[in-house]
Amino acid sequence: MAQIRNAHPAGATGNVTSPAVTLDGDPDVIALNFVIEAIGSTPTVTFVWQGSIDGTTWFPLLYVTDSADTAATTAITKTAVGATPIWPSNNQRRYRFYRCVTSANTNVTYHSDLIEYD
Repeated sequence: MAQIRNAHPAGATGNVTSPAVTLDGDPDVIALNFVIEAIGSTPTVTFVWQGSIDGTTWFPLLYVTDSADTAATTAITKTAVGATPIWPSNNQRRYRFYRCVTSANTNVTYHSDLIEYD
């Protein structure tokens, strides 16, 4: 069963670091989703998911996307409406806390979610 935890609420704008999302227990799989809901003229937004063991010190997440199996830690830039799901690429590097950080946002409305599958 999937449990969706909201990082950025629907209708988020600007350059915002989401509050920390805490995992419950030991999920089998974690997916992270960044959804661009609406765009204006010359839209762009960059985001990166980060993980933390203690909720204080944050690290860029090593991830793979739905379109590439190459692990990366770089920020992702998007310019169109749609979802960008990513998965942490190594279950041995599971953090307890996650957050999404946006930057370079111009005319983009979005939300982000962490999905736990048990």
